[in-house]
Amino acid sequence: MACSNPPAKDPETSGPLVGNSLFLRVGRALGDSMLSTAVIEGVGKQYPDIRIFVLAKYRELFANNPHVVACHDVRRTREKNPSLYKRFVALGYRTYPDFRVAANKRHIIDDMYDKIPLAISERCYRPRIYLTEQEQNRYARRLERLARPLVAISPFGNQKSCLSNKIYPYKQWEEAVQRLLQAGVNIVQVGRKTEGPLLAGAHAWRDIGYRYTAAVLLHCDAVITHVGGIMHLATAVSVPCVALFAGVEDPCVSGYEENLNLFIPLECSPCWLVEPCATRQCMSLLSPEKVVQETLNLIKPCSHVKRTCSISKER
Repeated sequence: MACSNPPAKDPETSGPLVGNSLFLRVGRALGDSMLSTAVIEGVGKQYPDIRIFVLAKYRELFANNPHVVACHDVRRTREKNPSLYKRFVALGYRTYPDFRVAANKRHIIDDMYDKIPLAISERCYRPRIYLTEQEQNRYARRLERLARPLVAISPFGNQKSCLSNKIYPYKQWEEAVQRLLQAGVNIVQVGRKTEGPLLAGAHAWRDIGYRYTAAVLLHCDAVITHVGGIMHLATAVSVPCVALFAGVEDPCVSGYEENLNLFIPLECSPCWLVEPCATRQCMSLLSPEKVVQETLNLIKPCSHVKRTCSISKER
C-alpha cells in the first residue's frame, strides 16, 4: 500500500526530497528523458501523493504526465537559479567504460532508481508518454491511407551522440529499405532532417516533434532503429521495435524484453566503444538481409492493430 509520507532510504541523501516533493534532473539526451519516465512511473505508482518536479531539455515528453507537477528547462534553471538547480538529483547512470567491465548486467533504469532517496518495491521498466486523444489522431487519416504493412525507420539519430558507434551504417540502411520495399512494406522515416537524408522510397514524417512522432509510431506495424530515443519512444507506445544493437550495447542493460533485440555475440561484444573499431564486424554481421527477414517475421503473424497509449485530458 502506498504511503503519503514516503520513507527516505538514508536521511543524508534526502536532499532532493523535501516533504512530499521530489526534485529530479534528467540528462540532455532524448533517450535519458524517456528512460526517466519509467522511473517517474514507478515512483508515482508507489507514492501517489508525491509531488514530482522535473528539470529536462525535452520538456514536452513530460507534458500531461499525471505524476509530474511541473517540468522546467534545465539550462535556464541552472543559469537563472543555481541554488534551486542544485536541489534536483541527477538521474544518471554508469559510464560506458563502467558498462564494459561490469560483472553484473543491471539495467540503466536501475541506475536511475538508485539515485532516488526512496525505496521502490516494484520498479517500472517501460517508458511512458501521455498523449492526448487529439495528438494520437492528428495524422491518423493520412497514415491509414498508406498501404500495409507500415514500418517506421529512424536511420540516423543524433550524430553528436556520446555513443555514435551504435548507429547502423548508411549503406546497409539503404539496402535494407530497398529490400523492405521489394517485400511490399511501406516505410515512413521519422527523426529530424538535420540528422541525414530521406532514404529512397520512404515517406517523410520528420521534424514534427517527438510527441507527434510517438503518435505516428502508434499507427505503424513496427519500428526499426538503433538504440536511442526513438527506440525508447516506440517502447513507450507499445509498438513492436526491431532494435539494432549489433555488438555495441547490451540489450540487458539498455534494451527491453518486449522488443526484438538484434544482438551479435562476438568475443568483443558488447564493446561500448564510443568510436567505431577498425572492422565493425558486428555491424557487418547484422546484415540488411537479416534485419529485413527479422522484421518480416515480426509483422507477418498479425495484421495491423490499432493501438492506443496513455491518454490524458487535454489542458
